[in-house]
Amino acid sequence: MGRDGRPVVSYGQLNMKRLCWLLIALLSPAFAQPTPHLEEQLLSLLNEARARGVACRGGGGGYSLPPLRHQATLAKVAKGHALNMGRHGFVSHYFRGVGPRVRVARAGYGYLRMSEIIFRGRSSDPVRAVRWWLRSPVHCRAIMNPYYTEAGAGLSRVGHAWAVVLAQPR
Repeated sequence: MGRDGRPVVSYGQLNMKRLCWLLIALLSPAFAQPTPHLEEQLLSLLNEARARGVACRGGGGGYSLPPLRHQATLAKVAKGHALNMGRHGFVSHYFRGVGPRVRVARAGYGYLRMSEIIFRGRSSDPVRAVRWWLRSPVHCRAIMNPYYTEAGAGLSRVGHAWAVVLAQPR
């Protein structure tokens, strides 16, 4: 107790308390959820690249393609994986041994072909994610795949993780 009868709290304890509240806020689902406008923006950027006919390094692309249609089931799968990557601090197509094809099938989406592209950056800026994907030959070829007609994007603000599932429906 201090001279005035109040409990004495050190500067370190006060900072730790603030840090705990900040972590609770950042890791809460409410913080990770309000991202639909960024996810829509990302799909628009992918469609702009397809319309421009971006040529991929190492081959692929190079001609204009129709836009990808937003598909709610694919978006739900992408969002779930992005949230897992953000919350658990990893970048991989696999989480607890389950890959994208299994996640999409478990969600009930029938496909002939599908790909998942992922990104984790220092911000949630969709322009950075798309720029990085278009510079990567493998990711660029997935975006510029003429068979893909549907897509869903997901973002986790925690960890700034992106996931996009592109597919040709059955």
